[in-house]
Amino acid sequence: MTKKITKISAQKSKGRYNLDLDGKFAFGISEMTLIKFGLAKNRELNEKEINEIKKYEDIARAISKSLNYLSHHLRTEKEIFDKLRSLEFNNATIKAAIARLKDEKYLDDKIYAENFVRTQANLQAAGPLVISQKLKLVGIPNTDIEAALAVYETNDQMENALSLAEKYQKHYSKNSIIKQKQKINQALYTKGYDSDLIKATIDKLVFEEDNQQQLENARRTINHIWSRYDKYGREKAYRARSYLYGKGFPVEIIDQVIGEKENDGTRSDFK
Repeated sequence: MTKKITKISAQKSKGRYNLDLDGKFAFGISEMTLIKFGLAKNRELNEKEINEIKKYEDIARAISKSLNYLSHHLRTEKEIFDKLRSLEFNNATIKAAIARLKDEKYLDDKIYAENFVRTQANLQAAGPLVISQKLKLVGIPNTDIEAALAVYETNDQMENALSLAEKYQKHYSKNSIIKQKQKINQALYTKGYDSDLIKATIDKLVFEEDNQQQLENARRTINHIWSRYDKYGREKAYRARSYLYGKGFPVEIIDQVIGEKENDGTRSDFK
């Protein structure tokens, strides 16, 4: 059974047309589809031809949507697949569209991964563990991730980690040295660096032992928490001491500030 093309009319969207069969609207088509199948008024189409046109049109529309999505920046195959699924294209159409995009070099997960690693390393100073996790989230295969990370050499990682560590050291300078190291370690771990590189990085930092600064930091800390332990009565000093020890202050400084608090809670050092 055949149907005759009775009308082809332009839509408001540039390059899009309405196709009428036997006097009724059938479906919309792109200019690409129009040319591809040589569609014209009065031409008769059988059911197989109509299905082929619809299939081709769906793929062409999926490609068009994908190119628009790609116009902002590079995407992965998974991102394109998810985007097209959200637009309710079926799996067969999506796979065909992705295949076309790959053939025409619009999609390449390896190139995406390489660019992503360079950007994260140079602009974010991110470590390889975080970069790897982010690439996995957008569907990059492990083999492509490993290949891309191979260009992020250990020396570059160390340079980035050291630059970050120096900033963190300044930020946490009011903490005890032990606490500074703990916080720098955690911050670098969060940025995606492994434990061995973090240790080597922290070993490169210079921590100056300033007893007066340590003393002032301890006084400031105990002034903040001293009243918190009033409810413990005789155990108050013990609990405050444990807190300061957990913050990394030396025992001799802890003894001094605890003694000051116990002997005179109103001295000017705590104002």
